[in-house]
Amino acid sequence: MEVLYQSNYFSTVKIIHSDELLAESTLISTDFEAIGQLVTDLKSFKIKKARWDIYRSPDGSMNGSKELPELIGVEAYFSAGGSLRRVAGEDAGGLPRELLAECVKGIIQAETFIFDVRGYPSPGAYDDYWDKIYLNACRYYSNLERVVRRWSDHVGDYKRERNLFNRYMSCRVCRHDDGGLTASGCFSDSFHELGVHADFNGEGIVVACAGNFLRAPDQVCFENREHLCKLIGKKITCIEKKEIGELVGGPKGCNHLVDIIYGLSKAVTVALE
Repeated sequence: MEVLYQSNYFSTVKIIHSDELLAESTLISTDFEAIGQLVTDLKSFKIKKARWDIYRSPDGSMNGSKELPELIGVEAYFSAGGSLRRVAGEDAGGLPRELLAECVKGIIQAETFIFDVRGYPSPGAYDDYWDKIYLNACRYYSNLERVVRRWSDHVGDYKRERNLFNRYMSCRVCRHDDGGLTASGCFSDSFHELGVHADFNGEGIVVACAGNFLRAPDQVCFENREHLCKLIGKKITCIEKKEIGELVGGPKGCNHLVDIIYGLSKAVTVALE
């Protein structure tokens, strides 16, 4: 078996200067090394600085760096996607936009540990807020009547002082002697952990797929593994991320499962090329 391609993403969010957040998302893969950075106000999440750097790319064709002052004042929260598309667009093949979007995701997750600064009087009040805004958005929030552990119970009462959130995602593609491919991916962050393994034929069609959750807010989340069999027979290298989301459960699925499958689809695409 021969290793063809590897990619590793790491995101982190930390408090700096007591009143600011620094969010960084880094990609190190067989063909790229790049980073996206956001500095925001601790309380408002308004962006103060945005930047991306690509240090390594195929033939150096996308190497470079750029400050994005047009993003200053934008709230790094759920509504930031439009601004990222407008400002970062398809620069460097869309990689900077992708990395900055990961920074925004990290900031949203980090909010858990600074809920009081954000104006919520208690963990329970913060749970109620999410129960409302994320209702029917994923399997957990589509099954609140079945959930036995609330988000704050899953997180625990440990108070973070500086580092607020970490996320790691890794994908690897290998080729068998018969020409078939095997792809494995792992996703681990401060709140979730899961792994996926898939086999592909020489054309990139999934012939087998399995995986499971190791950590998640509630047992309902673990049920998402049932969606993986729906990938068999699909050529996921030709499917957009939105379609993958619909395929593996839609609002009754898991965004993090979608992320790792999409990561595998991109990795297999490069390996096949």
